[in-house]
Order: sequence, then structure tokens, then C-alpha cells
Amino acid sequence: MLSRPRIASPSITTLSAITIGAIFMVMAGSASANRVILVATANNQSILLPVSWSVFKLDDKRSPPKPVAELQHRHSGTVYLPAGDYRATVTQAQVVKETVFKVEANVDRTVNIAFD
Repeated sequence: MLSRPRIASPSITTLSAITIGAIFMVMAGSASANRVILVATANNQSILLPVSWSVFKLDDKRSPPKPVAELQHRHSGTVYLPAGDYRATVTQAQVVKETVFKVEANVDRTVNIAFD
């Protein structure tokens, strides 16, 4: 919701805004994390159905490995990860798909997993 502009001085206009809602992002690492957008697709389009995401660091030696990020009931989402190699797993109903991807320093990345 935006309020009406107020004149602070003849040459400066200020605009106040109130944000309703929230943006859900998961931080999974240090301050040098890079943005990774996760998208579940079918026919090269976002499936718009709720899925669950888990992201694992490939060099995790624990058994079973612990996810570094999780998103529940979202067809897409954003996580922040440090540079490295990862595996994303997405589950929709009883279907599980996964992909391996690389995060490079200072580079945004989109990871698509197709359900078709």
C-alpha cells in the first residue's frame, strides 16, 4: 500500500510504503552466498503445484547427508548458497526428481527440474 507523496522541500519528494506479506528466502551459508532460484517445470513452464525442495552439498560426508536448504510446498523458491557443488531434490506427490548443479562465486543461478 502506497501513501501519497509528501513534499520534503521544493526539489525533494518522499514516498512512504507499507509492505503486506513476506518474501520467503532461505540462507544456507556465509555472507558470501549467491542467489539460486529453484523452479519445478513441466513443458518448459513452471508447474504451479506445491512441491518440496531439499538442497544438499555434494561434499557432505555425513550419512545420511543433511540438507543445507529446504523449501516446503512451493513450486519455486530462492536460496542463498556459497560457491560449490550441490544436489537439488524436488518431490511432488510420489514423484522425486533431482539434479546436480554448481554455484559459482558472485553469479546468480537458476536451477530447473523438469517433471515431464
